[in-house]
Amino acid sequence: MKAEELKLELFYKKSDPFNQHDPKARMVSIPAASIGMLRHELLETIGLERTKGFLLRYGWHTGAYDAEKVKELSWQDQREMLLAGPKMHTLHGYIEEAPNLRAEANFHVGSIYHEALWKNSYEAEEHINRYGYSDEPVCHSLTGYASGYLSNILEKKVIAKEVKCKAMGHDHCQVLCRTVEEWDGAVEQELKYYKEESIIDELNETFRKLKIERDHLSKAYDVHQKLVEELLKENDLSGVAKVLYQHTDLPVLIESEHLEVLATAGISEEESHLYSKQLSSLMTNKRKKDLNKITRAKLLNDFDDYSRLITPIYLQKEVVAYCSFLYKASQPQEVDKLILEQGALACSLYLFNQSTMIQTELRMQGNLLDTILSNRMTFEEISKKAYYVGFELNSPFFMIAVSPNQEKLTIRDELELNDRLINDISQFLKDRKVNALLGQKSGKLIIFLSEDLSLKSQNSKKKFCQSMQDYISKKYSSYDLKFGISSSSANVVDASHLFDESTSALQIANHYQKVVFFEFLGIEGMIIQSENERLQTFIKRKLGALLEEDKKKDMELTKTLFHYLNNGCNINRTSRAMNFSISGLRYRLQKINELLDADINVPDVGYQIYLSLKLMIYWGELDIDVSSSIDLSEKGS
Repeated sequence: MKAEELKLELFYKKSDPFNQHDPKARMVSIPAASIGMLRHELLETIGLERTKGFLLRYGWHTGAYDAEKVKELSWQDQREMLLAGPKMHTLHGYIEEAPNLRAEANFHVGSIYHEALWKNSYEAEEHINRYGYSDEPVCHSLTGYASGYLSNILEKKVIAKEVKCKAMGHDHCQVLCRTVEEWDGAVEQELKYYKEESIIDELNETFRKLKIERDHLSKAYDVHQKLVEELLKENDLSGVAKVLYQHTDLPVLIESEHLEVLATAGISEEESHLYSKQLSSLMTNKRKKDLNKITRAKLLNDFDDYSRLITPIYLQKEVVAYCSFLYKASQPQEVDKLILEQGALACSLYLFNQSTMIQTELRMQGNLLDTILSNRMTFEEISKKAYYVGFELNSPFFMIAVSPNQEKLTIRDELELNDRLINDISQFLKDRKVNALLGQKSGKLIIFLSEDLSLKSQNSKKKFCQSMQDYISKKYSSYDLKFGISSSSANVVDASHLFDESTSALQIANHYQKVVFFEFLGIEGMIIQSENERLQTFIKRKLGALLEEDKKKDMELTKTLFHYLNNGCNINRTSRAMNFSISGLRYRLQKINELLDADINVPDVGYQIYLSLKLMIYWGELDIDVSSSIDLSEKGS
């Protein structure tokens, strides 16, 4: 046994752990796992930074105390006391072995260069067992012990710094010890942890944080209670926004997935639209996909004079809206995120309830509409069912058929689109207090309406249908939506006839004329419903030579013929309508007469040809804009 080891053994015998008469000499043995648990509790309670400082100072005082006891023994020189430090480490059980890599010290000038390995540090092993590997050294109490011990022995402040750590994946921990001056600023960050703070200060700080957490939880609980009350009262999203604003004093903005304002509190309606427009512009120009990636509350600092804390609102696993807090002169607190997400959850529940109610109502409406169209019930039976879905049987009635371009849609996409269309059209009708039933038939969306006071005149009906088409087409701009409108009937049992008319008008609608009224079609509307094969044979025989010749010329002669007849065989008006020279028009008309072997200016001949061309257009065999023709029919009616 080496001399210093013998002295240490005698030191520990002298300091009898059971000596009740010398409290300073009393030793307490604590299992490493218990210290590891204490370390864990500290981390969970006061956080990483304060735990590190606590352990460093604890280690410092332990090392400094051991140094005082070592000084009481007799040594050949001060260097022996220096080398006793690693032995003390192992005697305490902090490490299993501490070989010195370099141990130099000048006690006269107060300098030191001490470098050693720490094998099997209990602190590193406890950290790995509880948390896995770390990105930085974790042996804080060991480092503090070395700093306190050497500072006491050298009588000058020494800072030990762990340059390698087993918890970081190294084979062993490695420490380098030098005076503060010798570190030359390299330990400035470490020095702050050694500032004297009592455990009472630590506990007071912990209490302060716990009080803040308690207040936050209490505030969040109050918000939760108020939000539940709003849902039970069946208030809308404005009630949710109001509750959030009252408890946070932060402006609240609730927007749809397309960033349309749904509800707001704490700001004016004009301001809310401005904020939504700015977010929409940001996502369109810079990070179009970023909004879709937001899954929880996230702070956006992309605006000049404010920031926005935003979180998504889900409905059936899909993002359907967003809820936001706006900050102008403050920064978000952690509790704000919790409250905002509570608000988003309340919005989700509200939207789910609304969706369920709407879906139930629409299913009842669809069932009633199917019953009306099938003529399976008497008027009295229909009246009873209509009462339960809130549909008033006030005649006259008319029907609207809506259909997208189905060539680009799969069956699944078509069904999903129709469901969304029904929901949006239902809301459109409710906002305008229009009495209507909605359903689906033959892949088309069907709307059965009664003509109330706002829809009595033909002009008001036309404006209403056009506004609905504008509203829906704007929301579904990527779909080619067409609308067919039937005539009116005073009897609800004529609904099946109105359905045929609306689908016939829908068949005529195209990308030139998206809204077509059946009653403006005249006799063509009656003919189009039959699609007589003999009629088609007649038309092909009548126009066959012209059509065959015109296939190679983008149907320019056939289009010229239609516009000429559509303008009353007036060559000047036709020239202006087609933006074509009169001489060129005369040449084409002469060519057309030769191909048809007939004089198109003869009224009976011209009418038969004009009707044939319109039927071909309606059947989709000719791509010609018939809107001008329909406008003329409207003026005539």
